Amino acid sequence: MLVPLNAEDPNWEPRPFSELPIVVSLPELLRLADGRSVESKQDWQQRRKEMQAMLAFYEYGHLPPRPAAVVAETTSIATLPASNISEERITLTVAGKKDLQFRIAVYRPESNQRLPVIIREEHAIGHLDEVPLVIGREFMFVEFAREDLDPDEANVIGSAQAAYPEYDWATLAVWAWGAMRVVDYLESRLDVDLNRIGIVGHSRGGKMALLAGALDERFSLVAANGSGAGGAGCFRIQGEHVETLELITRPDRFGYWFHPNLRSFAGQESRLPFDQHFLKALVAPRALICTEASEDIWANPIGNRATSQAAQAVFEWLGEVDRNALRFRAGKHDLLDDDWSAILDFAEWHWNDKPPRNQENFFRFR
Repeated sequence: MLVPLNAEDPNWEPRPFSELPIVVSLPELLRLADGRSVESKQDWQQRRKEMQAMLAFYEYGHLPPRPAAVVAETTSIATLPASNISEERITLTVAGKKDLQFRIAVYRPESNQRLPVIIREEHAIGHLDEVPLVIGREFMFVEFAREDLDPDEANVIGSAQAAYPEYDWATLAVWAWGAMRVVDYLESRLDVDLNRIGIVGHSRGGKMALLAGALDERFSLVAANGSGAGGAGCFRIQGEHVETLELITRPDRFGYWFHPNLRSFAGQESRLPFDQHFLKALVAPRALICTEASEDIWANPIGNRATSQAAQAVFEWLGEVDRNALRFRAGKHDLLDDDWSAILDFAEWHWNDKPPRNQENFFRFR
């Protein structure tokens, strides 16, 4: 029997594709599966479980629970050239799964304080261009090698999926689970401010970051850059020449990122019992920023605005009007210094109570 993302939800049962109703507009966020309106924090916690269960069954697959322990082995310690930035290379091993290991790099400024942490997924570690930007804000920076857990390839069983064969998780879910295991490790460190942990991802990594933030409330900041379909974009609402559900679920494209159940909805998106505003709403009331490029049409800027606007209802209901941000810059599909500056400004606003000069730059959906 497959285990849902967090816990069994007795109030929601999956329905076969043929029995799903056509819903042209975005499915309601603040209405329970039994039709009742969400009116209390307890109702919202129940709705969260329902939403997570839908995403698990239809889109991403089910994740294993938190392991008993994550064991760290430091493989090297160095100081980056011409700086006071320390670099630790560490291998993390999931307890009880000897073959399940992945690498991280931890970058830290010289400080005696517990520091906020920005986690960034990458296909490997050692991408040093971004380190000074993050460290310059007096944040720690952690990279983790997502492909140690599951290679970014079709028809390949990664080490995480081999270690947990009873779970039907697809690649994005594996990577999100890896980000959570990084947080497990950070909880063992005395130099980390556990109330200020952020997850950042670009493109397919942005899809992963949104999923990780939707499932694990230890991420107090979630930042997705250029994440498109299956990320911040919308399946129902699209502009022209965008990344579509049909494209991302094709076996010859990126179908392995998602659970096979999602393929049934290609061309019939109105039968989805959810849409990507679910991911954004599940981050609430924590801080969420989606950074995008105005010329990155493939990432569906029209749909991205729609999902942010829909999710805003939940942020407002929870009393956090300014924690759901969508920012566009000129240019194309990339994670640039300008994107990092926006993400880090947003982090300092909500972590350090330092509002930016022009807050309207962060709300392009209003």
